[in-house]
Amino acid sequence: MQASLINWTLDAIDSGANGFMPPLDMRESIANIRALPPLPGTAARIIDLISDPEADVDKLTEIIEMDPMLTAQVVRWASSALYGYRGKVDSVRNAIIRVLGFNFVFDLALGLAVLAPLKAPQEGVIGTRAFWMHALASTRLMKLLIERMPVELQPNRDEVFIAGLIHNIGFPLFGHQFPEEFAHLQSLIAINPAANIYNLETFAFGVNHAQLGAWLMNTWGMPRVLTDIVYHHHNPYYRGDNYRLNLLIYLNDFLLGQIGIGDAAQQPFADELWSELGLQAVHGQQALGQIQAEIALLKEMAESMANVAK
Repeated sequence: MQASLINWTLDAIDSGANGFMPPLDMRESIANIRALPPLPGTAARIIDLISDPEADVDKLTEIIEMDPMLTAQVVRWASSALYGYRGKVDSVRNAIIRVLGFNFVFDLALGLAVLAPLKAPQEGVIGTRAFWMHALASTRLMKLLIERMPVELQPNRDEVFIAGLIHNIGFPLFGHQFPEEFAHLQSLIAINPAANIYNLETFAFGVNHAQLGAWLMNTWGMPRVLTDIVYHHHNPYYRGDNYRLNLLIYLNDFLLGQIGIGDAAQQPFADELWSELGLQAVHGQQALGQIQAEIALLKEMAESMANVAK
């Protein structure tokens, strides 16, 4: 890996006429940023529900329906063929009660709300189309994986969906806050297809999307579990709080990378890590096969989510 990056560096220096530059260090640029996009009001109100002992379907519905775009997204999600509901979903309340459930819609609304202000380019391996494809596939694959885990090893099911949805939030933040560097990274990925993207961005810029995403989570005061997962999801040997959920995310990314989804196509997964989740490789391949059967539906949903995010 290191040798290939060194060769890339030399090639980049020699090909300056093509617009490629030697590695950049973004840390100074980050230090000079005065403000990140503010936490959307809808997301703040949803977070407040966590500590509300009287939180119920009506309160969640009221918050979501204050945001017409979010309302449309929740209804569209519940109407998707992925969830197999044959009736008509014509309201947020129906989406919660008849199809998705309170906890699912809570996590869905929070995830969609925090992603709403981040406007990154749509195209490319880490553009918003690819981001949404990865996010949606992750929410589906992680559900399948956790169902195959022993009960005593399963992470909190209520945290799995939102962790899958936003663990790569650093990429849309990268594209939103640093559009020139983001375009440069897209070019580097294109000319180094065999390189691990996480290693490539760290080498090229001195920071990576996991660090950027965790910075945003901290700034917004998001729940600690989300900050942990966003920051550590490329480290399978992290053993702090929420480590098993983090390892599940890592496995999810590894498996999706095998079918060309996400940023982990070159990410390894050591044999001994399967046992920590109470899984075997065959379980991963079975779950991945189910995802492949849903690819067309996932692409359709990802396209609609990317268009909303324009």
